[in-house]
Amino acid sequence: MIRGIIFLPLVLVWTLLTGVLGLLLRIFFKPEKCVYWIAHFLWSPVVFGLYGIKLRIRKNENLPDVPAIFIANHTSQLDIPVVVYAIPRGLFFVAKKELAKVPLLGQYMQAMGMIFVDRGNREKAIQSMNEAAKKVVSGKNLVTFPEGTRSENGALLPFKKGSFVIAQNANIPIVPIAISGAEKALKKGGFIAHSGIIKVTIGEVIWPKEHPDFTSAQLANYAQMELEKLIKAQQN
Repeated sequence: MIRGIIFLPLVLVWTLLTGVLGLLLRIFFKPEKCVYWIAHFLWSPVVFGLYGIKLRIRKNENLPDVPAIFIANHTSQLDIPVVVYAIPRGLFFVAKKELAKVPLLGQYMQAMGMIFVDRGNREKAIQSMNEAAKKVVSGKNLVTFPEGTRSENGALLPFKKGSFVIAQNANIPIVPIAISGAEKALKKGGFIAHSGIIKVTIGEVIWPKEHPDFTSAQLANYAQMELEKLIKAQQN
């Protein structure tokens, strides 16, 4: 707790500095390179170092060579730096539209090509997901939290099917990522992080073409069961 309070201002300043650096680099380089360099090598490792958080990552050496949709459970604000640190690629997030209004963060995400979804407007949400699909097809890796919001108790909430509709339409591989311990390090609604260990498991690739009879809802349910298995294995 004390460490979290002491280093919170430094984390905020570091986030601001890396955000500005990312916007400057965006002038000269492609967004995916900027996101990768800034988020993977600079922002996330320093955040974890300041808070005294250690990541134990169980990697999957068989990640697809083509762009993929990475899906993760969502219990904490730390899930975002966890994912960008665990996956050595430039990642683009699907986020709720409210984040677009956050000073600097919103501008940074927009400049980098992140996707904002209006969950209260079905038509606009579909348009946003179609835009996300075009990004993946064009070569960008996408990250979604298919629960749609952070879980209060760590239990998986029902998956929304938007990500899986995209995956089915273009046979985009789905990679589940299980995260455990982030909710203890930084609870939902909290601002002060605690030191500790966060476990990350990158699961086996799910190819929609291997489940041709699945509807998008069935594919979402299958992916949720696979993610639940990974989370339970972390707890053993």
